[in-house]
Amino acid sequence: MATQSNPDPGRPVLRALIMFAAVAMTPAIAAGQPAVPPLGPPVALAPVPNGDLAGGLEGWSRVGPTMTLTSGPLIEAGDNTTVVGPAFTVPGTAQALPMVLGVPGANAVLDIRARPVEGGADIPLATIVPDRAVRSWDVGVAGIRGRAVRIVIDPVAGLGRRLYVRSIGPAVEVLPGWGITAGLPVVRTLWGRRGLDVQDGPLAARTPSFRPAARTRFIGISVRGQGRIRASVRGRTVGVSAKAGSWTTLRFAVPRGRSPVSMAFTATPAPGEHVMVAGIGAPAPAPNTPGRPPRRS
Repeated sequence: MATQSNPDPGRPVLRALIMFAAVAMTPAIAAGQPAVPPLGPPVALAPVPNGDLAGGLEGWSRVGPTMTLTSGPLIEAGDNTTVVGPAFTVPGTAQALPMVLGVPGANAVLDIRARPVEGGADIPLATIVPDRAVRSWDVGVAGIRGRAVRIVIDPVAGLGRRLYVRSIGPAVEVLPGWGITAGLPVVRTLWGRRGLDVQDGPLAARTPSFRPAARTRFIGISVRGQGRIRASVRGRTVGVSAKAGSWTTLRFAVPRGRSPVSMAFTATPAPGEHVMVAGIGAPAPAPNTPGRPPRRS
């Protein structure tokens, strides 16, 4: 149930094939070193039918007393009216669903749910505390890919408030080729590094297969903030708690021969906090071996 907002329209030689993972409790790879595989660019997928209100209110419905179409076009709903969007099938590679909305006034909370077209209970997607201004919000859709649904926008704590809705969709593949099984991937630059900013709930992801650069002995994944990360490469799993003031790197040895590898990880922020994940699969220096002096750069 993750959602985030965006402005409306950041060596010791090991024997071959022996996997080794180590947690580095010192600052991680230098800023600016590119991650492998790349983080994007995002790809817009099939649009939601009339998700942009170009066809008026066709396909839209309400539960409550008032919903009108104003200039913009823009839906204006009042008196705690729930807005239900048009039916559509969530693309199989979708990772996020943008929606542009706002609530004039304060103390409003919106529940965002997916209502299966075939019937059954609504599927919770996110809880949004919206701005007064209309702006874009991204909602994770890992749990509803391939399903025919309608998006429900429900003002659960906004009695008497107006709700504005400008659009729903199109769905976006934020990280093409990546597998996202939970959460919302948000690419951002923070603390001098470009990576994934994880808020509101866990992000579970797997990179596409990639080949480490020639002579790479270790690849890494770095974390900073408040929360925890667990990462796996070829059956080796390592976890570490993030630090608020510095980067921490998990390192994995890779076999000789530039064989393809893939990295899976789950980043879990502390309640009300966030963790930043960067340097995913990037070459990493070897960890220090106990009893040996640190390696000089």
